[in-house]
Parts: sequence; C-alpha cells; structure tokens
Amino acid sequence: MEFLQEIARNAWVQYDYSRRLEESLDVLKTEMQELISQQTDIFISLNKAEVVYGKKAKAEVSLWIENVEMITSAVTKIEEVYGEIGRDFSLPRIALGKRVLKKIEEVVKLKEKGQFSEGLLADLLPESGSMPTTKLVGRLTVERNLEQIWESLMDQEVRTIGVYGMGGVGKTTIMTHIYNKIQSSGIFGLAIWVTVSNDSNIERLQNGIAREIGLDISYEDDEMIRSRKLFQALKRRGKFVIILDDMWKSFPLEKVGIPEGKAYKIVLTTRSKNVCRGMKCQKKFEVEVLSWEEAWELFKERLGANVVLSPEVEQIAKLVTEECGGLPLGIITVASAMREKEDIREWRNALEELKCSTMEIEGMDDQVFPILKFSYDRLKSERIRSCFLYCALYPEDYEFHDEDLVKYWIAEGLIDDMGDWEKDQDKGHTVLNKLIDVCMLVRKSPIAVVMHDLIRDLAIGIMRKNPQFVVKVGKGIRGSIGVEEFTEEVVNFSLMRNEIEMLSGDPNCPKLSTLLLQENPLSGNISHEFFNRMNSLRVLDLSKTGIEYLPESVSNLENLCMLLLRSCKRLREVPSLLKLKRLRFLNLSETRIKEVPHGMECLVNLNDLYVSSAEVTNRINVVGCNSLMLPDSIIKLYLRDCKLSSLSCLSRLQHCNLWRCIMKWLLPIGDNSTIIRSLPSIQSLYLTDLPNFRGLCEGVLMPGSFACLKVLSVWRCKVLENVMSLELFQHLQSLECIRIIECSEMEEVIKGGEEGDNNNNNNTIILLPNLKFFTLSNLGKLKSVCKRIIICPSLFEINITGCTLLKKIPLSMGNSTSVVSGEIKGSKEWCDALEWDDPNTKTLLLPLFHEEEDEKGRGMKRKAEQVIEIASTSQHQ
Repeated sequence: MEFLQEIARNAWVQYDYSRRLEESLDVLKTEMQELISQQTDIFISLNKAEVVYGKKAKAEVSLWIENVEMITSAVTKIEEVYGEIGRDFSLPRIALGKRVLKKIEEVVKLKEKGQFSEGLLADLLPESGSMPTTKLVGRLTVERNLEQIWESLMDQEVRTIGVYGMGGVGKTTIMTHIYNKIQSSGIFGLAIWVTVSNDSNIERLQNGIAREIGLDISYEDDEMIRSRKLFQALKRRGKFVIILDDMWKSFPLEKVGIPEGKAYKIVLTTRSKNVCRGMKCQKKFEVEVLSWEEAWELFKERLGANVVLSPEVEQIAKLVTEECGGLPLGIITVASAMREKEDIREWRNALEELKCSTMEIEGMDDQVFPILKFSYDRLKSERIRSCFLYCALYPEDYEFHDEDLVKYWIAEGLIDDMGDWEKDQDKGHTVLNKLIDVCMLVRKSPIAVVMHDLIRDLAIGIMRKNPQFVVKVGKGIRGSIGVEEFTEEVVNFSLMRNEIEMLSGDPNCPKLSTLLLQENPLSGNISHEFFNRMNSLRVLDLSKTGIEYLPESVSNLENLCMLLLRSCKRLREVPSLLKLKRLRFLNLSETRIKEVPHGMECLVNLNDLYVSSAEVTNRINVVGCNSLMLPDSIIKLYLRDCKLSSLSCLSRLQHCNLWRCIMKWLLPIGDNSTIIRSLPSIQSLYLTDLPNFRGLCEGVLMPGSFACLKVLSVWRCKVLENVMSLELFQHLQSLECIRIIECSEMEEVIKGGEEGDNNNNNNTIILLPNLKFFTLSNLGKLKSVCKRIIICPSLFEINITGCTLLKKIPLSMGNSTSVVSGEIKGSKEWCDALEWDDPNTKTLLLPLFHEEEDEKGRGMKRKAEQVIEIASTSQHQ
C-alpha cells in the first residue's frame, strides 16, 4: 500500500513540474531581471572606480560577474528549449520544470551574494601610471640634463640626485619625462611622485609619500611611529624611486622614514642648490635656460606650427624671444599671448612692454611673475631681499664682478659692518652665494654674475611699488634732469647710461643713499651746490663720465662710503676728502689728476684704493715730504703711473698691484744695521712694468715681514737683477705662487747663499710647504733660481720657458708622487745639461719637457708660414 502511495506522490510532483512550468518561468524571468539590474549597477560602479581612481574589482566580485554571465546563458537555453516542447504534458516538460526551479534558487543565491557589504574594490597597492607632460625642447640643454639624470639613476652607487634651477626653467617637465620613463622601463618596482609645498614639514611629507603607496598614517600623532610604519611599508615594496618635486628645505631621510640602500633612489627638484647640499645629493644637475636657438624653436612651436610670420614681424618676434632670456615658462606664456597676432604694432608694443618690465603681456602677471616672486618671498631676510633688489639698479644683462657687487652692498649698508674687512667680505660673499644658490643671480664666470632678464623685470616690478627706488637706466634722457625728479623719499636712484649733459640746482634728498650716474656725458659738469642736501649719500658712482672737476659740495658728504670716478678721462680736480672719514672705497683710475686729493692720509676707514692716470706721460704724485700720502687702513691697493717712495707704512695692506710706477724698492732702503718690519699682512703682490725697480728690500727685515704672502708676480721689470734676499725668501712659508716673466736683466731670483757668505745660515734647504705654482718665462740672463734646495711637496704646476742660461732647477718634491702639470721648454741640449738636486723630482718633471726651436729655426718657420699665407691669399683672390 505504501509503495503505491509513493508512486502516486512522485507522479503528482512530476505532473506539478509540468503544470506550473509557465508560472516558474515567469518567476525566473523576474529574478533574472533583478539580477541583471544588480549586475548593471555593479558594472557602473566598477567602471567609475577604474576610470576615475584606477582601482580594480575584488576577485570575488569578478567571480560573481562570471557566474551571472553563466546563469544568464543557461536561462537563455531554457527559454529556447521551452519554445520547442510545447504545452502538452510530457517528460521534457517535467525535466524543464525541474531545471527552472533549480535556476530560480541559483539566481536568488547570486542576488544575495551580490550585496557585497564589504565593498566591490580590492585594497591593492596603488598603481602609478604615466603622467601628462609636454614635449622636450632643447637637445643641447634639456635633453642633456634628462640623459645625465637617467644615467645617475642607473648608477648603483648613486642614491640621491638633486635637480635645481630657477623657477619656470623646466625642472618639473624634465622630471615628468623621467617618471614616465621609470614607469615604462620596469627597472624599478615602484615610482612615487610627491609635490612638496613650500610650507611642508616632516609630517606632510610623510603623508604625501604614504598616500602614494596606499598607506594611511594620518591618524598617528607620533612622528617616530609614523616614520617606522612608513619605513616598513617602503621596505616591503622592494626597489623604488621617490621624486620629491619643488623642495624648499631639506629633511633628514631617516626621520621621514625613507630606508637607506642602493635599491632606493631619491630625486628632488628645487630652486636652491643649498637644498641639494642639505639632502646630501651625490649628483647635482642645474637646469639652465635655453640657448637662443632652442628658445626660438620653442617660441615658434607655441605660436603654432602653421603660423607664418611676415619678415618684419619675425624680426620683432625674435627680439621678443630674446627678452624672455631662455626661460621656458616666459617663452611659453609670451608666445601663447601672441598667437594669431598679425598686427606689427601689437608686436612692437609687446617688445616695449618686455623691455620696460611692465608685466602687461597677457599671462605674465598671473602666470610667470608669481612663480618668480615666490623665490623672492622665500629669501630669509629683508636684508637679503634688499641686496637682490639693489642689482636691478643696473642695466639689463649687466655683468657684476663678485667683489664689486659685494663692495656696493657693504657701502650701501646692506651688509652688517663687522669692523673687519675680511669678515665684511665673507658676509657679503655669503649673501651672494645664497642668491646664486636660489637662482636669483646666475653665475656667468668664476668671478662674475648676472641677473636673468625676467628676474630683473620682477625686481623692477617690486621696486615700482616703492617710492624709495627710482630706476631710469638707459632711458635716453638728454640734456639735464629736473630737480623735481630727486624727491624727498628716494633712497636708491639710478640714472646710468643716459645722455645727461648737466646736473644743476640743489635737490633736497635727505634719504638718498645711492646715486648711480655712470656712463653719462656730463660734459656740462655738475653745479657746486648739487650735493649740499644729500647728507645720507653713501654710494656715488660717476665712472665713465665727462666731468672735468668734482663739485666742492662732495667734500661735505660725511656719510659717503664709496666714491667711484673710474675712467673719468677729463677729470683734473678732486676737492678735499678730509671730512670723508667713512669712505671705504675710492677709485681714481684713468683720470687726469696730478696728485691724490688733499686729506687722503686722514681717511682712516679707506680699505680699497685705485689710482692711475689717463695720460701716459703724467705720473700721479702720491708722496708728500718723502712719505706716502695714504692711510694705514688700506687693504687693497692698485696704483698705475704713480710716483711713490715705498709702502712701508701700510701695515694692513693685503693685496697690492703696482703698474708702471716710479720706485726703486718696495720697502725703504736701509743698511745692515737698520731693522725694518713692513707689510706683515700682504697676501698678493703684482709688480708690472716698474722701470726703476731693484727689489723688495735692501735692508734687514724684522721677522714677520711678508709672512702672509701667497702670490708674488713680477713682470717686465727691466732693471731688476734679483727679487729678494735668501734671508727673506726662507721665511715665506705661506707662498703659493711665484711668477717671474720678462725681466731682461735678472741673473738670479734669490740673492745670496753662496759658500762662505757670512750673512747666511748653514741650512742647505728651504721649505715652502704651500708652493703650488712656479713660473719662469723669458729670462734671457737668468743663471740661478736659488743657491739652496727648495722643498715644495705641494707643487701642482710648473712652467719654465726662455731661460736658456739656467743650469739648475733647485726644486725638490720630496717623496711626493703627485702628477704635475705645465711645461718646461728649451732645446734638447739645454734640457740634457740641466742639473737636478732631487732624482724623484726630475722623474716627475721631465715628462713636461717640450723641445723649443732655436731662433734661427723659428725665423725660418715664420718665413715659410708667410710664404704659404701669401700663396693662399693669391689663390683666393
């Protein structure tokens, strides 16, 4: 009985599958519609996450999507089968009914799984894709930097690399190319880019790096814990490169949490070379401005590839490009502003605006200058900012010699008076180096700097807002300038390079501190009362003007620190300087004065003096009553075409250059019983074309004389037979350079030391531990350098030429194995006959020998060269 009941139940279930098939299909369709809607919503979310945030789906989400696709396909097949079997009761309907119910269960379960309460997206390491960048312009400039930086990244010994340069020069552009190259190369596992703001601290820098690697440490207050977590997270990443863009100060990497090791590279960009030093960069690369050709290429590209300029407009466009000074940001901004401009008047106006620093070109005031001004604002003190602005008183592209610029700053009072020449100089050069480090000044040569055109425009723009600055450089001002221009508020007034003929009246300028008038004709001279009401004047520059006399009112400028009258070739009269007690710098070179001004000996603060004559036949007298009319305060002295007796009274003198001066001895003549102590501070001594010069001193010197001498240069002193005595020479322990050239009567450099000479001690050697440079040139009568052996272990360069009578080179480098540069020239016979006191020195110096032809051979060679030149010229004609 039970068996029959079970058969009946099974039969009914199967019948029910068939009977309810259509109803079940409707339920399946409804569930599938909800599942598909759920899938669509998830697709939308995933697509947004990938496109916007670069994130990927979790593995379980991807599997769920695959299952949805599979069940969708299965349901489609069910619908196909249902269309084939019809509505009559049959076994296929029964089987299909079972399948439909099973799929309904599967769909319901998929819908439940598709809730994903813990999110759709995987918590993976962030992917650092390529960055948008611009085309590199400048094969020689920019691409060279890119190649060098990349080579350093590939160098296993280099860990930290610094890239520095002025704002807008293209540092970030270069580094985006480097970043993308790192990404595509696959050499490093991870590239991290962090833009470091100017007000960043260690915490912000840590957060920036952590964000890039998907680490959240923002909740941690303790710097050490943050550092440890970041350190551990970075170590787990393996090889990586961190690019720190636009750094303004240095941070200790260990405090940040960046691990040490050759696998971890740090590249930073900054406007300050000092930041590179602080970050201990092993390689430093300066991104310089573009060359003219590269700048023009960039300018044309930004104007538009298809733009054709008329010859007239192109000529102006090139001048406009030139005014941008090779700064890519400036070039791009100006070129973009001038796109589709065809009117030549607009181009001329743009050129004038750039020349006048008006900042009115579209984009300059809100794109270029804010970036440049940011560097200005970051200068540490108002005093350094004032030193920077002072440079803009000079013309565009003006080349400042380092020493001259520091003197201006000192005289203007921008450098604290330390009461010591050397300390003042050190402080001034420290400021100069700071401005170079932050690229506000550009190194032009080892001894000179310039201000970039756009940086100067920035400075002019800043000064225009301040009535204390008036800059009218090269404005073509003619005739005279009105007294009304000299306002009561003006402090720094520059009228350089104009056509001003006359300065008249009595301007009231109680605050005026610097007045620059150089390179004006001033042939009408200056009224005598002109300086009466300029009591604060510290710097007065009248160099290269046509003045015949200096007005009497200059004598009352008691605060004057610098008076420059260089190349005033008509100047014959300078009034008394007796009251100018604060004067530190005085330049009277290439004038027509006949004697130094009255009161010179009373200038107790005078440190720097240049005196020379514009007339070859006129000797300027610097001697009064057989004594030098110069104060003992002088530290740097340049005298040319002067009459003087000696320099014995200048105990503070450090640097001296005498040229074509009338004197016999540098120090007074004395007999053997006279003890003279002089020039204890002298460091460099240049003696050139002294027609009567006999030597440094004829008397006996007290110990300490010339003790600081480092450089001794003697050139074309025609009657000089020897430079100094052995007694003096053996005490010159500071000597670094000896240079003796074209002294036709010189037979020995150092006098004395012969055997039996009672005036000499028994030492057979002289030690000059610091001697690095030794030159003897065209000394036709020279037979001896010194009768003693000269020990010079630091010798770096030696040059001996045209000394055919010299028999011995008495130099010994001891046990040194250093490579010495230079040359020793003469005939082979002369070289073979040379005597050496030290075999090791001979071995080191003989490779410098170059055979020199005799005079007959040189004459024949010159004649042959002339014949060839004539023949060549004839052929070309």
